[in-house]
Amino acid sequence: MSFKLKVLPLALAQVIAGGAFTLMTAAPVQAQQAASDATVTRVEITGSNIRRADKETPSPVQVITSADLKNSGYTTTAQVLQNITANGQGTLSTGFSGAFAGGATGISLRGLNTSATLVLIDGHRMAPYPLADDNQRAFVDVASIPFDAIEQIEILKDGASAVYGSDAMAGVVNIKLKKSYLGTNVTAEAGTTTEGGGKTGHASIIHGWGNYDEDGYNAYVNLEVRHQDPIRQVQRKGDGLWASTDLSSIGGLNETPGVINPLIPKPSTFGTVYLTDPSQGGFSTANSHFYTSPIIPNSNYSGSCSSLAMLQAGGCAFRNPLAEIQPETQNFNIIGSFSKKLPDDWKLDVKASFFDSKGQQFSGAGSGGGMFNYPASFSPLVAVSAGVLPHLVGTTIPLVSVPQGYPGNPFSGPGRVRGVNPDAPNTPSEFDAKNYRLVADLSGSFGAWDIDGSVGYTRISLDSTSIGENIPVLNAALNAPNGSAGQWAVTGGNPQSLINQVFPTLSATDTSTLEFAELHASRSLMQLSGGDLGFSVGGSYIHRDLHAVAPDLIAQGIVSGNNAFSQGAQTDESLYAEVYAPVLKTLELDGHLRYDHFDNVGSSWTPSAGIKFTPVKEFAVRGTYGKGFRAPNPNESGQAGNAYLSGTTFDPVLCPGGDSTKAGAVISQCNFQPVYQNSSNPSLKSEKSTSETLGVILEPIKGWSSTIDYYSVEIKDQITGGTADISKGIRGPAVTDTCSDGAGSTVTCSASELIYIPVGYVNANSVKVTGLELDTRYKFKLGEMGSLTADLNWSHTISYELTGDYVGNGFPTTYQLAGTHGPAVIGGDTGNPKDRVQATLTWDKGPLTVATTFNYIGSFDLTDPSGSNTGIPINNCADGVANGGGFIAWFPNAVDGGVTYPNAGYTNPQSQYCKVHSFIDTDLTVNYKFDKHWSAHLNVTNLFNQAPPVDLNTYGGGNLPYNPSMHQAGAVGRFVNIGANYKF
Repeated sequence: MSFKLKVLPLALAQVIAGGAFTLMTAAPVQAQQAASDATVTRVEITGSNIRRADKETPSPVQVITSADLKNSGYTTTAQVLQNITANGQGTLSTGFSGAFAGGATGISLRGLNTSATLVLIDGHRMAPYPLADDNQRAFVDVASIPFDAIEQIEILKDGASAVYGSDAMAGVVNIKLKKSYLGTNVTAEAGTTTEGGGKTGHASIIHGWGNYDEDGYNAYVNLEVRHQDPIRQVQRKGDGLWASTDLSSIGGLNETPGVINPLIPKPSTFGTVYLTDPSQGGFSTANSHFYTSPIIPNSNYSGSCSSLAMLQAGGCAFRNPLAEIQPETQNFNIIGSFSKKLPDDWKLDVKASFFDSKGQQFSGAGSGGGMFNYPASFSPLVAVSAGVLPHLVGTTIPLVSVPQGYPGNPFSGPGRVRGVNPDAPNTPSEFDAKNYRLVADLSGSFGAWDIDGSVGYTRISLDSTSIGENIPVLNAALNAPNGSAGQWAVTGGNPQSLINQVFPTLSATDTSTLEFAELHASRSLMQLSGGDLGFSVGGSYIHRDLHAVAPDLIAQGIVSGNNAFSQGAQTDESLYAEVYAPVLKTLELDGHLRYDHFDNVGSSWTPSAGIKFTPVKEFAVRGTYGKGFRAPNPNESGQAGNAYLSGTTFDPVLCPGGDSTKAGAVISQCNFQPVYQNSSNPSLKSEKSTSETLGVILEPIKGWSSTIDYYSVEIKDQITGGTADISKGIRGPAVTDTCSDGAGSTVTCSASELIYIPVGYVNANSVKVTGLELDTRYKFKLGEMGSLTADLNWSHTISYELTGDYVGNGFPTTYQLAGTHGPAVIGGDTGNPKDRVQATLTWDKGPLTVATTFNYIGSFDLTDPSGSNTGIPINNCADGVANGGGFIAWFPNAVDGGVTYPNAGYTNPQSQYCKVHSFIDTDLTVNYKFDKHWSAHLNVTNLFNQAPPVDLNTYGGGNLPYNPSMHQAGAVGRFVNIGANYKF
């Protein structure tokens, strides 16, 4: 198949050459073209700059109409797109509490991650979200795009870099807004879950005036507001194992805060504060002292955790009442559109919009369930920001402790403080993304040419706010003189001024802008047997700026947190051409050729070709072949990175072999914690892709249409994080230190110590995905009973091969990941099911429409042989559940601090949990039109309240074992929504 497809560019080159030769003699064709246009309605198709009569092109395109959006039962664009069957591993959900790009939702066509899917509005680019996925993968946040102003969504399931340039390797999602509107339409609806939480209100109004054909203009304004309440973890407590933090019933750990388990024999947090005597070592009754008052406000923990015995018996367990399954979100969208008829049939379209999307991220992953603790230990903090080399702030941070004589400290020396800090603000991180967009399109004819020009400016300003914990300030306050205004009380009740110092507000404003200008022209070159030979040529200019930095206190290394930063700019200048050749009435060819020049990476040529053969009207064969690319973005090639600490090691130069007794060994460098930095690489190449499709179009009887397509996408030189190499560490100027003299003593010496070890991005691996797509639709006419329309979309992944060195053996290895939990190393820990199906039955009878939709996600196992997020391959069930954290290998009869844990050895979970089971939710929508003005609707999503399957290898659900990227509808549960619409 691959060989046959690759001959297409040769045939198309001849067609293009022939078309160019006839350019000078094409004037007589204009009369034929006018006659043709008078009888044939031509439409714009995503993936082409040439309008055509047949919507079924050589490339597979899925269309979601405004009616489909209403029948979906959802109220956001993100919810609809998350359920398309082509969306796969690497997709981002707002329910993912640990995402780098908090508050946003991203689409990953073919499971090739968000950076390989291009999202457009009206065929134009949008500024990417300022926070990239894992601080690398740029994407457009579909959660911010309005819902009611959408005319339709077109999903091009084919590589489209030859048409749109960078990022379109896996496909394109083109969201088309209403071009015009006349009259007024008001919609209001409200809903809630039957299990508690998630109340949602949604309203919109659109008003348009001016009949374009009669008045020469049209204008409309659309206003939309939406608010969604959070769903708390405690509102799903008891709903099943997926909502539990206790996996002991299947051989795992009880990770409920306040419970001792073999993983946490010395618990760092539970529902009180206690002290231990550092001089006595292990955790036991003899060296611990408990404060007796319950201190977790508004918690379901209600009692005094007053002794070690009570702790060991599980009497100190609690659940954070604010930890979330679904965050609170809020949207405010306003769009203004103006269309004006100009002389000589030219047209001006201007759209201005403001989208404000607010969201939260409340992580429940820690043992404190999202609340601040008195931690068990501290690592040195790292300072890093743009233009500043990563470096440690100090060398150690002392353990949090109170001095001798502190109220409640019974020890003869300092007491180490453990437990939850009662005055810590129990609040989520907040994200407020303001999206500004202004686009103008000018179209018309000049001679035989149809001209389209556009300019646009898009900008996202993201304000993020969170609360940090200043450990040095806390420690100083704990050790302030007794009774002083600056002394911190471990049992709470501290003055707000002191709380604000210990828990400072962290804020940052990140911006992402994109400007574009585009001009293209198309015309008919000549008349072929099957119709007009269409030709298009054009060019574009795209400039992008990114400024995303960490809050100052984090960047300075004073407060721990996400210190990722990204700054940079990128300019793309392109030229492109397209030909559409209906060679015969039964055969059409099309071809594209595009040239892009990026100022940060150089040039790319991307061709593509397509063929469609229709021997009879009931049957057609189609195929495409194309090249694609993704240029390194500012996160990867600009000034970007994030610093972190991971384990201890020795400096091979300053302490060879880690032997601190060897003469000349710098003792401090024989066992130290180095700083690593994921860093950008200006020498990166573009990722390159090859995509192929081959399919059939079937229309055997009137009213029944189907398409079946095979696809293959291969990406080479994929950009990924490199391997840390301490020998390439960055060293600072010589400083005075202490060295071994080799005879058991020390001497003063001078050494250039490591500042940090870069882990730069590299073009390191390749990935190839193959699969099948089936779309079928049939409309049954039922006479007096109305009509029944059946739609089915099925995506099946045949193979997902990732090639790279992810186990550190120095040799690339190919891993088969279809149906597994991987690849976590390039797309997040989201799961990679082989099958997704969406089936809809819609019954229409007069004013009544009833639609039922079934969303099916196939099973996948817990393995990921390409490696977990820590780089360790996951080859079996045991490794998979251990990666999720709910299971861990321990020695039998483990003993710690005098406490024995019998049978603490590793136990496999029950076999049914070695796979993440398939999931199906059923959605029901009922619409009734009372008259030409009034209509009402009822939507029920997850009608049968299907719970999400247990996923023991995910981290996306915080501390709950379910997968929000795939099964969030199950965690939300049954959602009932009712609304009305008035049109006048």
